Amino acid sequence: MSSPTTRATAIASMLSTALGLPLDHDDPDAVRTEADDTGLRISAPVPAALSEAVRLDVLAFLMRTADRFGHSVQHNGTSVIWAEIETAGAGGKTQ
Repeated sequence: MSSPTTRATAIASMLSTALGLPLDHDDPDAVRTEADDTGLRISAPVPAALSEAVRLDVLAFLMRTADRFGHSVQHNGTSVIWAEIETAGAGGKTQ
């Protein structure tokens, strides 16, 4: 199995390519990767005009690669797709 960092990088790159967004840790309108004590979270805004084929490809990739993923829709109609990769196992030990 690939390292958590390798998996997170693959997810971020795929989202950047599929959604046509830059990679930027500080820009809410870009693909972002954030780390905490237990994992890595990759998130990206979803363009309103995203085709169903691309949406399905993204979901299929995330099913194979991420530990958890989801699609959050905001009250204003914008949405964000996110994925999480665990970096710490039981007891907080790094994988």
